[in-house]
Amino acid sequence: MAGLVAMSMASVNAMAAAGNSGKVTFTGEVVDSPCNLAPGQDGTDVKVDFGQLSMSQLNAGVKTSEPFVLKLQNCALTTTDSQGATTTKTASITFNSTDVDSTNALLTTHGTATGLGIGINGYTFGTEAGLKGVMDGNNELRFTATAQKAAAATAVTAGDFTAATNFVISYR
Repeated sequence: MAGLVAMSMASVNAMAAAGNSGKVTFTGEVVDSPCNLAPGQDGTDVKVDFGQLSMSQLNAGVKTSEPFVLKLQNCALTTTDSQGATTTKTASITFNSTDVDSTNALLTTHGTATGLGIGINGYTFGTEAGLKGVMDGNNELRFTATAQKAAAATAVTAGDFTAATNFVISYR
């Protein structure tokens, strides 16, 4: 009987083969902020894809718009102190980049396309602007980016392009 058990154990071990293996890495950042910025596409790593743009339309002065969202999660903007006084923080945002063209206040693009600039409707790069409607809980901040001809005297040429800006959300 012991021999039979040993043989059955040996056959079970023979059937178990090494499979796949890998590694899971957990990352994040602890910040002193009343809100969490959503991870990935709607928060910490936003990508706005304009797709294919018509060179002739851009050269005719047509702006192409593309919406994007930043999600703030678990906001706790309202606090009550030990005396019972309630304070509610307000939020503002600043879009910052070293690639802003001083003549038109647009982001300079990089790549094989030339003569193109990127803006964010209602916002000036490097200037803090208040965010309306941010409250306790979850919030969606909606923005519209525009791709447009950077200068009247310079034609837009075909090719690929990229541009990037950082942003800082402040609470007071």
